[in-house]
Amino acid sequence: MATTFTRRAFIYQAGFASLAVPLLATVGCRNQQFLSPLRVSATTIQPNGSGLNDESDIDFTLTQRAEVSATLLGPDGKQYVIRAPQMRAPDDYQIRFTGVVPVEGKDWLRVVPDGTYNLKITAKSETGQQIVRQTPIIVKNADTTAPEITDVFVQYTTFSPNGDGFEDTTKVSYKLSKKATVRVYATDSTGGFYLISPPQKIDASAQAFEWDGTAGGGKVLPDGKYSVHIEATDDAGNFTDYVTSITIEGGGIPRAEIRDVRFSPIAVPINGILNVTVVVRNTGTVPIKTLGPVSGTKYTTEQSYATFTDKSGVPIYYERAGVWRVAVGWQNEPQPYPLRWGFWTDGMNADGTFTRALQPNEEVTVTGQIVLGQNMKILNAQRFFAALEQGGAGFPTGQVGQTNVTISY
Repeated sequence: MATTFTRRAFIYQAGFASLAVPLLATVGCRNQQFLSPLRVSATTIQPNGSGLNDESDIDFTLTQRAEVSATLLGPDGKQYVIRAPQMRAPDDYQIRFTGVVPVEGKDWLRVVPDGTYNLKITAKSETGQQIVRQTPIIVKNADTTAPEITDVFVQYTTFSPNGDGFEDTTKVSYKLSKKATVRVYATDSTGGFYLISPPQKIDASAQAFEWDGTAGGGKVLPDGKYSVHIEATDDAGNFTDYVTSITIEGGGIPRAEIRDVRFSPIAVPINGILNVTVVVRNTGTVPIKTLGPVSGTKYTTEQSYATFTDKSGVPIYYERAGVWRVAVGWQNEPQPYPLRWGFWTDGMNADGTFTRALQPNEEVTVTGQIVLGQNMKILNAQRFFAALEQGGAGFPTGQVGQTNVTISY
């Protein structure tokens, strides 16, 4: 579910205060002066990020229901809409003016330049009577240099966060021109909000972040096109954002479990063969890939999956992110789970991966043979067990199907 923390709320925190901030409730008579004179906390502000003298609170009282708006008139004659007309109930209200105005046609906010401005409150009653109150506000030492987000580069504009080790994440790099508080999030076509990186103060520098397609709780978002927003707000209140499009395709959670394990026979002589049969089920939401050796491969207990090499002696079957295998070990194993098998008996590519994957809800039976070598003379019995290897993540099932095998010489 999308979080309720909205982008507009973040903008307000940057200094664009709401007009309708109720103070003490007021009951007034319905007279011609239904909008009180303005009460101004400061006639001069310095919006430069210092935290000193950087705002003015403009209070007023509305004694009857009216449509209220707020505008700012600059020394150059330019007018800014601080608050669009909206019907208000009788009450006390406050505007917190921090020298910040919206940029027409964008979500950006900018600190106005130094000068004398006129802040105007207009109230229009339901009968059509209009009252205008205004106050001058001087802006000094304003920081009008806004943070810029440039050189944005997306590694994969379409990626598949499904745990297969191929384009599971995408990286986004950019440059920040000025120290600012930066937040990153994604939105979908329905307005859903998904936080990627919470607000954090960052110096002017080259930046990058990696997105794995999740937002809160580690759940991969549904397939579709997302708008990824990078927002930067400096201490003075200048706000800039950059929006880029990224598509999730084939996303989901890889998950599998072992349904059954059988070791047989349970009494084996040295140089004898122990058979293993493991039933695997894909319990996730995406197909899972697998890696060799093929199901049915015969090992000795003195070998491992890394024993199989190409003509130059390079191991063919190594641990690889995003692929799954059945793994078998025993209590005195020379390394964790030395014997491993892929899910299939054929259809293998030259790099040891298979041409097909285990589909969601599909089961496969994996078999193997283990020749008990001379290294098994340590004990009269050995405890064998199986697991699933998830490349890059470990062995999520733990040791299952534990079986004591008697060894005779």
